[in-house]
Amino acid sequence: MNSKLFIASFLAIGLSATTALSATTKEKIYKLPTINIYATKPNSVSSERIDLKENYTIKPIANSVDYLKNLTGITASRMGGHGLEPTIRGQSQNQLNIISDETFTHGGCPNRMDPPTAYSSVESYDSVTVVRGYQSVLNGAGGAGGSIILDRKKPQLAKDVQVTSDVTSGFDGNSGMDYYNTNALAGNDFAYARGAASYKNSGNYKDGDGNTVRSSFVEKSGNLILGFTPQDAHIYFGVEQNKIEDSLFAGSSMDSPISDGKTYRAGIEKEFENGALSKIDLSAYASLVEHLMDNYSLRAATGMRMRADSESDTYGAKLKTDFNFSDELVKTVLEYKSNNRDATRKQGMTPTTVTNLQSILWPDITTEEMSVALETTKDINYNNRLTIGARYDYVVADFGKANQISSVTSLSANNLYNTYYGYTASEQKENNFGGLARIEHDLTNDVMLYSGLSRSVRTADATERGMASYSGMGGSQSWVGNPRIEPEKHHQLDAGFRYTQSSWNVDISAYANKVSDYILKDSARGQSGILVNSPNVTVYRNVDALLSGFELSGSWDISSSLSLNSNAVYTYGENESDNSVLAQIPALQGSIGAEWRVEDYLKFGSDVRWAAKQTRVDTNRLTGSGRDVAKTGGYAVLDLNATLTKLKPVELTFGINNLFDTKYADHLNRSSISDPTEIQVNEVGRSLFVQGKVRF
Repeated sequence: MNSKLFIASFLAIGLSATTALSATTKEKIYKLPTINIYATKPNSVSSERIDLKENYTIKPIANSVDYLKNLTGITASRMGGHGLEPTIRGQSQNQLNIISDETFTHGGCPNRMDPPTAYSSVESYDSVTVVRGYQSVLNGAGGAGGSIILDRKKPQLAKDVQVTSDVTSGFDGNSGMDYYNTNALAGNDFAYARGAASYKNSGNYKDGDGNTVRSSFVEKSGNLILGFTPQDAHIYFGVEQNKIEDSLFAGSSMDSPISDGKTYRAGIEKEFENGALSKIDLSAYASLVEHLMDNYSLRAATGMRMRADSESDTYGAKLKTDFNFSDELVKTVLEYKSNNRDATRKQGMTPTTVTNLQSILWPDITTEEMSVALETTKDINYNNRLTIGARYDYVVADFGKANQISSVTSLSANNLYNTYYGYTASEQKENNFGGLARIEHDLTNDVMLYSGLSRSVRTADATERGMASYSGMGGSQSWVGNPRIEPEKHHQLDAGFRYTQSSWNVDISAYANKVSDYILKDSARGQSGILVNSPNVTVYRNVDALLSGFELSGSWDISSSLSLNSNAVYTYGENESDNSVLAQIPALQGSIGAEWRVEDYLKFGSDVRWAAKQTRVDTNRLTGSGRDVAKTGGYAVLDLNATLTKLKPVELTFGINNLFDTKYADHLNRSSISDPTEIQVNEVGRSLFVQGKVRF
């Protein structure tokens, strides 16, 4: 995207703000008395919204996914102490939409040391919504696996100036991580300012066998939002920075001296009391990421020194509108997003001579998406609701440096593409259509049933489309994207129910997802579409696949002082083109928790996190992708915590995770950009922690 469109988006916001304000000052508005109508509508079984201000994390967390993976349906792969990668319904990376305050961030590391969640400090948000599966056409292009939506809402303030703040500090005894966070808000019903800042300094942690896992990091983050709320309007400007320094990664052949993400955003929301148009929301943003990784500055160097510098810049603009037609709410979205990724790898014999261009990892790949979506929910009658939606995404992808020659290998990205696929990079255009139909039925006042059918289309990301890593003797361990890879088409059927009583509830959902042109990360074995038989080389190709599974959760308030909760999640993955297992599918897993409250001043909590064995694996690069390290054993881990609330405004929490110091690893693992060998990193062993929060 050129910067002119981005500037134009901001000008449009300013123009809209001026128009809205002038309209409110010129017109005489008569306010009628408020009429309140109270009703209870069941929430979606496949969606979970958490109020982070009321349900803040009770322990120090390394990054957002440390918190999110405790929610039903989310698992994570680990490479170190920071940058955990979330997975929902067996899908991850670009198969999920990670949305932070209406913005998208795409990480700057070709090795995914910094997935989008690495640049979101969950402690500074008001809420997080986890959507499992494709439940709305309004949450961005793709998102077949689900969405993670982090929000900061417009504060509700009185006419007089109010000032509120909180300070949180914690310490983790295993990694030695100390953590500090503060949030502040000041303003009235016309203008406000809110900000947050956090600092984390973590050492390496030890697993259940007492082995040190390379995982230390330093994280610094902060954000500032200025807002104005005149006459049913909300105008805001925000800036945010998240910087991660000196990150060590046990699951990679490199570490990261720095990852730096900056986000700039602005927008206007305006509500209207009369007419078909009830709300308009216009926003624009720029998310700029710089990343550096090398194999010598943070670890003992052996052999050739390697350094990879990369950038990922994302620009976007979105117009959301709500219309009321015959008492039916119709939501529409017009959206533009552009992401450019550029990464090179250089080498040298000493740290001061790492100047020779070895590979153009991301050869200046730009992906633009222009989208329109519409969705409405109609009350068929008192007991039945129908949601229908449609989405169209026009995608253009291009390469700016596909012909640039490496000074070390004398090869370009196009040379690699042609060697493995028989064609070179060129501009690719896609017309992607998606939609959904979903019906909810209130069987009784206590039971809600639902069923949905959807189609969603996900375009390839820059790595799948154009990675050009030449490594190993004669390129024997290279990693090569496919410049003509087709987008994934997901066709999902899901169903579920919620049974709710005054003291307990049960949620069950199940799904089947037939995927055409699933983008498979594979080994080069001379199979259809791959011209070279070199199994240690990583390539991409399209296959047909099936993903299916279920999610189960429930809670029971046994008494006013004791409650129980539990959940379980299972995913099945099959490569139907090759009649083989899909790699990197989590095992059956879940948790069982209890909370005991002693009046209003003390809470005790316990959780057992468990996973079954994962025996459906793809471990052999000679016959499959080889992306699974091995079969993974099951485990059960006990966590304990206690919270003192009588000390208000102070809340003090302390506890111990992994009480029995169990050695375990989740099935999901990572591979290194310079070495196709999959590496599974053990989880954290026994850890004592303490955390305090003060509200002012």
